[in-house]
Amino acid sequence: MNFLHYFIDIVGTCNLRCPSCPVGNYQPTDFINNPRPKGFMDFSLFKEILDKIQRENSRHENVIIAIYNWGEPLLHPEYPQFIEAIQAKGFYAEVSSNLNLFDTDDSKKVQHRTNIKDVVMAAPNKLIVSLSGYDAEVYSQTHKRGSSQLVVSNLFKLRYYMEKLKKQFIVELSYHLYKHNVGKDIERIISLTNDLGFRFSSDFTFLMPLEKFLKYLDGEQLSQEEQALISLMLIKPEEQVKLAEAYKHLKCPLREWTTINFDGSTALCCAVYDYEYNIANNFIDISQEELEQRKETHPYCIRCMKKGLHVVASSAARAELTQLTNVRLQSIGSRFRRDNSHSRLSY
Repeated sequence: MNFLHYFIDIVGTCNLRCPSCPVGNYQPTDFINNPRPKGFMDFSLFKEILDKIQRENSRHENVIIAIYNWGEPLLHPEYPQFIEAIQAKGFYAEVSSNLNLFDTDDSKKVQHRTNIKDVVMAAPNKLIVSLSGYDAEVYSQTHKRGSSQLVVSNLFKLRYYMEKLKKQFIVELSYHLYKHNVGKDIERIISLTNDLGFRFSSDFTFLMPLEKFLKYLDGEQLSQEEQALISLMLIKPEEQVKLAEAYKHLKCPLREWTTINFDGSTALCCAVYDYEYNIANNFIDISQEELEQRKETHPYCIRCMKKGLHVVASSAARAELTQLTNVRLQSIGSRFRRDNSHSRLSY
């Protein structure tokens, strides 16, 4: 079955500052020219984008609309309307969130927010919750400005409202693996996932965005915070690239995805952050065929592929990366193991 996959940032920022994400690690001096703009996507623009996707989908593939990339979609005050518009087209609605949401007006941490009941009422096809710990001290190292207690509380509320409102959709807890969070923390999250009837998934961590990854490989100096992040990674960036070396000849899987920023501009791929690597000022004005051609001939894309970064996160290199992950997990005394289809605890 063929899929067309679109990542559309309906929010051009995030309420957290995770060190593995450019929203958290990018400094003004990192940008080539102008800093990346922030804002909320106009709903009218979003509808135009969906109309264009529908017009160009002549082959009638299944269309996945993921309303996230670098931003936190649940900050958008009109979030439920976006889900409704996606599903009205017959498209698959996917959402990823850090779930640091407040159900009352007491918090001034964010100007706009969607509460848990709104999330459930909107009922996306799939909701992914990213997290990296259960203990507050562990979680806060890699989900900076976030609260693990708030996330856990919201997970219970999520299940409560799903049962009360009779809304069923996939909820997947996506756990970011580091050296410091694969002991009791991951075991408690797996137990919580099972208790609530949600899915559990995990992955090793990447240094993002692509610009930071390339700087590191080229030997450029990173910040102390970024160096601290790398020290926590189970598989270092240079090891990821080395294992992917044998698959450099393969096509880039990210080229099959289209990434649209909150203002309608189109990024080279989901891994870049700087607007200097946009391939269109407005997705509406450029055909999908032309966008694909611009990707293939872009110098930054070619540079990435020469280093093999395009296959680091692909299924081709997964088996070896997963094997090394498990070796590292065992070496630090973790009972957790993962494979390409599921994760488990070993006893």
